[in-house]
Amino acid sequence: MRRSRLGFIACDAIAAASALLLALACASEVVPSAPPIDPAPPGAVRVRLVFGEDADLDLYVTGPAQESVYFGNRTSRDGGELLADQRCDATSPRVETIAFARATPGRYRVGVDFMIRCARNVDSARFELIAELPGEPPIHQHGEAHFGAFAPRTLEFELR
Repeated sequence: MRRSRLGFIACDAIAAASALLLALACASEVVPSAPPIDPAPPGAVRVRLVFGEDADLDLYVTGPAQESVYFGNRTSRDGGELLADQRCDATSPRVETIAFARATPGRYRVGVDFMIRCARNVDSARFELIAELPGEPPIHQHGEAHFGAFAPRTLEFELR
């Protein structure tokens, strides 16, 4: 029995819709929106890591003095400070924040680490980085962290 052209189109449409629904069902957690906050003070650099409840991600920012600020080194010689470190017991969205109150010119590197699962069998977690630089619009970058993998250069920028 021969199918009509309309029959083939209908079958293709059903197959495409099924594939889309399957992809949406299997997609990783969507990054929750960052809660609104006041802009960074003039002359400051502020970096926020926004992520969901399935992972304990860690934010690292290395400033021009080549010293990283993170949960194990909460302040740096060039004025960097970890303002918020979130763990598995925090509500979603989780936001980790590092700020340099008086940002010095030079290169800044932002890294993301995923070493602790907050839910079973989670091997990846989506996140958003928001970097606020003096006199510039915020930089928004989305990414995905993988369990056991440290990404030391997720975002880089230079202050002049």
